[in-house]
Amino acid sequence: MNKKLTFLICLLAIFGLKISAQEESHWGLFLGGSVNKMNIDKGFYYDDSRRPTPTPIINPSSHDTTGYDAAFPIVSNASVKPNGGFIIGGFYEYKASDLIGLQFELLYNQYGYKLKGSVDQTDYHGEITTYDYKANMRISNFSAAVIVKIQPIKYLSVDLGVQPSYCFRMIKDGELGILRESTVYDSDKEYNPLNLSALGGITYYWNKIFFSARYSLGFMDVLKVKTPYYLKDEKEVKYNYKDAKSTTSAVQLTVGYRIK
Repeated sequence: MNKKLTFLICLLAIFGLKISAQEESHWGLFLGGSVNKMNIDKGFYYDDSRRPTPTPIINPSSHDTTGYDAAFPIVSNASVKPNGGFIIGGFYEYKASDLIGLQFELLYNQYGYKLKGSVDQTDYHGEITTYDYKANMRISNFSAAVIVKIQPIKYLSVDLGVQPSYCFRMIKDGELGILRESTVYDSDKEYNPLNLSALGGITYYWNKIFFSARYSLGFMDVLKVKTPYYLKDEKEVKYNYKDAKSTTSAVQLTVGYRIK
């Protein structure tokens, strides 16, 4: 029993020496791209680059006592596709041992979605014309990430962490037939500027160069449904906003360089 206990203590001591002997730190830069997908409710299937057309309603809603409502052109046969984004940033990594480290990142990144479908429009004679519709939502962020890096072998690490983000610009480019319009969204009113994502992936190291592949999943609803209504007395279209399902996800591929 004493021999087994002595052997176990020796193993723990050797493992402890190995962990403490390799403490070091690194910093550097990385860049790359991402393929982004947003899960959005059907309430976002509209073209808000066109001014809503007021129409009379039988039962006025609580926000519209004038008896008129307004609606954006609705996109039918709609499908949501991924779009691409750009990533650039810097990092600081503290390695407590050969096995485990902690990495802090500051970066610029993008995400969004592409929407395709068709829109019906009625002219002055009551004739309906169907147009192809395309939209590209582009969302730009400043993000920070805290990553735990588990390195079972010398050239490979498993990365797990969280990434809070601040959105500073959101634009949707819409294309209806040959007409093209862009909508710039307002922070807080039309979208939530803060988001929080979980990250997971792997990194391969080759001397001072490394390659990372990660998957990120957002937990917060980013967009707000914009519901127009018409004030007949003021002859003006107003909007209501509400949170709706609009979470983000992305596959991120980057290449980086350890300056130190």
